[in-house]
Amino acid sequence: MLSLSDLAEAVMPGISPTLRFILAWAFLNVLTNLNYPAPEIHFLAPFRPCPEITILIIGLSVAAWLGLPYRPTVSIPLTAVVIFFRLFRLGDVLVPMYLNRDFNLYIDSQYVPDLIHLLYNTVPLGTFIGYFGAAVTLIVVVGWGTWWAFKSIHRYGAATGQRHLFLALVTALLSLLPLIPPANMGGHPREFSRGFFHRVVGEIDFILHVHGYRTRNLEAILESKARAEQTPASLGKLNGADVYVVFVESYGHTVFANPLHFSMIAPLLKDFEESLKAHSFAVHSNFVTSPTYGGTSWLAHGTFASGVPLTSQLLYDLLVTSDHKMLAHYFNEAGYRTISVMPGTTFPWPEGEVFGYQKKYYAWNFDYRGPKYGWSPMPDQYVLDYIYRKEVANRSQPLFIEYVLITSHAPFHLQPPYLEDWSQIDDGTIFHKKDPITFPIVWPDLSQAGEAYITSIAYELKVIKAYLEQYVDDGALVIILGDHQPNPQITGESRPWSVPIHIISRNPDFLEPFTAWGYTPGMVPRQPLPHPGMETFLYGFLQDFSKPPMERVSSQYTEP
Repeated sequence: MLSLSDLAEAVMPGISPTLRFILAWAFLNVLTNLNYPAPEIHFLAPFRPCPEITILIIGLSVAAWLGLPYRPTVSIPLTAVVIFFRLFRLGDVLVPMYLNRDFNLYIDSQYVPDLIHLLYNTVPLGTFIGYFGAAVTLIVVVGWGTWWAFKSIHRYGAATGQRHLFLALVTALLSLLPLIPPANMGGHPREFSRGFFHRVVGEIDFILHVHGYRTRNLEAILESKARAEQTPASLGKLNGADVYVVFVESYGHTVFANPLHFSMIAPLLKDFEESLKAHSFAVHSNFVTSPTYGGTSWLAHGTFASGVPLTSQLLYDLLVTSDHKMLAHYFNEAGYRTISVMPGTTFPWPEGEVFGYQKKYYAWNFDYRGPKYGWSPMPDQYVLDYIYRKEVANRSQPLFIEYVLITSHAPFHLQPPYLEDWSQIDDGTIFHKKDPITFPIVWPDLSQAGEAYITSIAYELKVIKAYLEQYVDDGALVIILGDHQPNPQITGESRPWSVPIHIISRNPDFLEPFTAWGYTPGMVPRQPLPHPGMETFLYGFLQDFSKPPMERVSSQYTEP
């Protein structure tokens, strides 16, 4: 009679490879299905068979049955494909989470260096090195685990005695799958997880036809150029007044639309209005629709300067290699000294020449000796004070300055203190003696960053208000606007891509055109959706400030 030990010895040789096969399949499914950093809908969802992995397993099993050995010519491509699938799924999760749009393999893969740079500038060096080491280790472990999984599956398929067991196992698993909760919210049970091969095919198709997409996008630039040739652009109605465009990083519609956000910022906005009135300024506000959301600020800057809706990096790249006329060019022709202030630019940027500024201030041009704050190399209070001392105080001709303020850049965890006495700023050394404002925020989770975000916007508004009070004593025209909404984890999903825009001046003639365009008095814009695109600003501004008001033929918001 067969003892239990004899029975175990007879059964285990067949069970051990089967367990390895199950573990290998489960590993590949979890690796591919995992939605991190997005939350899983159900903890069992990653274990649902992934269609792409299932096809690879079946193909490898058939190859094993036919006697094809598991050599590097097989294992390396399979491992590379799975790693590509994992990275593709990561992009498919991260881009909607942070930029509120679909992942584009061709365009977004170009942002990897920018992402590394962002992490380097927003986390301590030790943490960054730890992240980098963990990423390398994870890639090695995933690569080895994928190689082992496919090797186990190949070995299982090559064993003649286990093929029937394999078929029985697959049948049993498929019969149990309907009992696992569905992978999609509110949907009916599915036997497989949601496939993404169609997305991969679509992205490959985009890459193969990128020349055609470039051609179609180039048409938008050519249309804008043609419109520029027909638009009056003397800017004579400005009468030589200084013009300041102030972009505020991540200053979005949510500041006014989210009740919690607005309750935190409303007192400051009221104080801002009262201060402007006390200093003889008037302010009118509106919303415009940004071409981007959550990041890629340069798309907004380029859209505002060119009148072209730069909805993708592809279109932006075409713009900066074209001879399109930008906003600064018009001011150059009108006799202005044009200045670009971009403290967040920390590397040489030859593409910036296309925007036509006579003088450009990048991070290394500011003589700053203080600490950096997260992504921001210096506080925006220092930026405004420095440019005033260098350019505004002793100007000999009218100025057009575009400021790109960056203290309100994500992740909002480390912010500078505000100095009441601007005379103390000097070279920024004093900031070493001041405690920064900190919040317990760590990438990639910004879901609890609402307070920190509003605090950063409040800082920007406080700095701008003080600058206007102290340094703008004439009839200059000041345009303040956001570049894009903050991260969707802060705004919530399905929010508009709108940003506020404020027009400030002591000269009522400068505000009159904006009143005609639908701007309303005060710092709180109240215009309902839909809001006009940011690209509509340029040609309305050129037209209305280059002709007497009586000759205006269309408003800013008449689409081309």
